[in-house]
Amino acid sequence: MKKSITIVVLFFCVNYHLHAQNSDAALIDSLIENIAGMQVTDSSEFYPGMFYSYRECGGGPHNYQPDNNLFFTAITAFGLRNMMPKLNEPNKQKTQAIIDKAAATYPYFKNKYGEPFYNFWPTDGKIMPHTFIFQYLKGVFGQGEDADDAAMVLMSSNADDSTCKILKQRLLQTSNLATPKRTITSTYKKYRDIPAYSTYLGLRMPADFDFAVQCNILYFMYDRHLLFTKQDSATVYLLSQMVKDREYMKAPTYVSPYYVKSSALLYHLTRLMNAFYIPELEMYKAQLIVDIKKELDKSNNVMDKIILSTSLLRLGADAPKLDIASIASFENSNQKQYIFFQARAAFSYPSPFKQIFLHWSYINYYFYCPAYNKMLWLEYLAERN
Repeated sequence: MKKSITIVVLFFCVNYHLHAQNSDAALIDSLIENIAGMQVTDSSEFYPGMFYSYRECGGGPHNYQPDNNLFFTAITAFGLRNMMPKLNEPNKQKTQAIIDKAAATYPYFKNKYGEPFYNFWPTDGKIMPHTFIFQYLKGVFGQGEDADDAAMVLMSSNADDSTCKILKQRLLQTSNLATPKRTITSTYKKYRDIPAYSTYLGLRMPADFDFAVQCNILYFMYDRHLLFTKQDSATVYLLSQMVKDREYMKAPTYVSPYYVKSSALLYHLTRLMNAFYIPELEMYKAQLIVDIKKELDKSNNVMDKIILSTSLLRLGADAPKLDIASIASFENSNQKQYIFFQARAAFSYPSPFKQIFLHWSYINYYFYCPAYNKMLWLEYLAERN
């Protein structure tokens, strides 16, 4: 009798698992088609192949407007590139087609001298498009290429070794302490003497640390097998100290003024750890799993739940199943309010001004991208399966 019950239970478990896999497979198929359909096809202020994104001011007036930035198109392509080994052959081909169309837009954002450094907004276009004042002040504020956009572009477009080495050299030149006067002031005193990588690629921009950006820079270094230098070791050390002291939980906005939230920092960190074995970070895996689960328990937005669940899976831990039945139910969820990336003008201020003005909403801007949210959901489904 016991043997019969065991067989029946086993049958239902296997049947349930197969049904869940089939359901996820159908969602993955639909999501890839849906994301492909969200790429720009007309010649508006966005270029064909980009993904629409939007921006609003944190204070009033909110001024919710289209924002034709490179960032969301590049990170969507990068996420799709990474999940391709987990997809079946037809979906790999569809995904590659999306990436190729996205990569065709990258030249519009490239350094005006042809160097492999990339701007957030089009090189010949306005900064902060549709703002009341800032869009007309490009000559005053300029536009600096940044490490996040450049690294994501080179990885998602499979740039050659010589091109990647040029970016590496600029990252070395703009790192903290690269020159006698280049000393960061916008971080804790205990980190100011660490020659880690900076966010911006402009030689006249101040050194600036961002936890998530530095995760992405290291991902680029490991991904492209670039020669490890003291700046790479220093950046690994800096991240490990921030993880050791749990600053991704205690002070996420201060250590990452562009990604701001603990969930986003944990997502970037675990993406790096899942792709590459880094002993200095690996030792904190158990701590990270506990913190991710705590963050997941108190999360209210479906996107936070998605990226935190993906983070758990990447660390080899169990994650609760997220039941999102269809694309329509996802679109109607609170994912529409999710902010993955932010621009906070106080990023370079010395303390204590930075701690104060980072939270002043009138100089903060929030960015949204519906296609990127779907890519993150797709990534979770691919990781789960």
